[in-house]
Amino acid sequence: MQFHLKALAFKQLSLVIASLFVAACTSTAVPKPDVNYAGNYSVASTQSDIETIAVDSHWWQSFQSAALNELMQAAQQQSPDLLISAERVRQAELQMRIANASLFPSLSASASSGESRSTPDGGSNTRSESTRIGANISYEVDLWGGIAAERASAKAGYDATRYDQDAATLSIKAAIASGWFQWLALQERIATAHKNIAIAERVQKIVDARYNNGAATAADVAQQKTNLLTQRSSLLPLELQARQTQSALAILLGKTPQEFSLAAENLLAMHVPQIAAGTPVDLVARRPDLAASEADLRAANANIHAARAALLPGISLGANAGKSASELFSLNPATQTSGWTLSLAQTLFNGGRLVNQKRLTEARQSELLLQYHKAILTALQEVDNALVTADISQRQETSQQEIVANAERSLRLTEARYRAGTDDLLSLLDAQRSLFQVQDSLVQQRLSRLSAAVDLYKALGGGWQLAQQDAE
Repeated sequence: MQFHLKALAFKQLSLVIASLFVAACTSTAVPKPDVNYAGNYSVASTQSDIETIAVDSHWWQSFQSAALNELMQAAQQQSPDLLISAERVRQAELQMRIANASLFPSLSASASSGESRSTPDGGSNTRSESTRIGANISYEVDLWGGIAAERASAKAGYDATRYDQDAATLSIKAAIASGWFQWLALQERIATAHKNIAIAERVQKIVDARYNNGAATAADVAQQKTNLLTQRSSLLPLELQARQTQSALAILLGKTPQEFSLAAENLLAMHVPQIAAGTPVDLVARRPDLAASEADLRAANANIHAARAALLPGISLGANAGKSASELFSLNPATQTSGWTLSLAQTLFNGGRLVNQKRLTEARQSELLLQYHKAILTALQEVDNALVTADISQRQETSQQEIVANAERSLRLTEARYRAGTDDLLSLLDAQRSLFQVQDSLVQQRLSRLSAAVDLYKALGGGWQLAQQDAE
């Protein structure tokens, strides 16, 4: 009868454990945000007649600038930001290895030797010696999948850190390209300012000659002198900006500003690539920051599974073996011991800590899902804005080139008329100022086109592909 009751109790316990196992193994799939992707970007139709190039992982080479290629190569080796992000990936990998250590049993060894003395009342001293060595092995059975979930969370955290490094690399290289183009634009604007100063000096000589011949007034001389000084003064802030931009590039490349120098190239001759944007639905697999958000979501989902498993009993296996002797530092004759244990532990009350921990992980997952959704929407917006900016800046530059050609022609004609005495100084000054402004605007329009191309490369992920990263 007693055996029958024990068998029945064991059967009921087995059913309870089986039901808990089924409950623990029941986990929801990683949720996905609901995004309504359009078929194309808003400016895709306007670029249908333009030959475009696909986004490549070495996207900066499409600008056909040898100096920019050298800067990117130097950044890959020396940039402090890139080196810092690489160390973060290394830390995440070590954290993942720590989590994977739970796959293996824990083995420990111990050794002890000692002596004790006792003196009973009215008796003689008693001395005892003992020596013992032993070994213990323990292993926690992952019956509910909680340990596996912790490993999955660590793996997802490592993936997120790796993707964050790729996103940081893309941002840093985009900043280097943008800074390089900005520095070139400032060099062009400085050159334009010098040309306009030369024009103002030439006009000053004309005015002085006309004044000496009685054909111009002292007011005309003073007015042109003011214009010349204004042109010279406008050069100083440009030189300051160029120096600051160069210093910022030096820091990005891991160099001191004092040792860093740049070789100028012609910004207006710089090739501006036409980039194939693809479709919005492809963007999720082309941006490392979105892949990092998805990895964070996977980690949160694994943490929910681990928190659920923590509510269930823990089962561990153990084994031990040892030798002990009654004589100090002697194991012969000795007593050998060995044994094994199977333990089951269940938390009965902890003030709701484990339950609230599970709820916290579920709330964290909900937050990350919303953040992932927002990140996708922001990425789509960034691509759309970059495409619009690239399209508009290209048309603006074309128009500005025509304006510059007309302003140059207007200045030549006005200067000729002023020499002949058929036009006044005010008209000449206006033509000169107009040429300076439109030339400066042309340089800034080219900078806008180049910056828009860099922003588009960055928004499209810079040739990054999720499938390639997972395969490595």
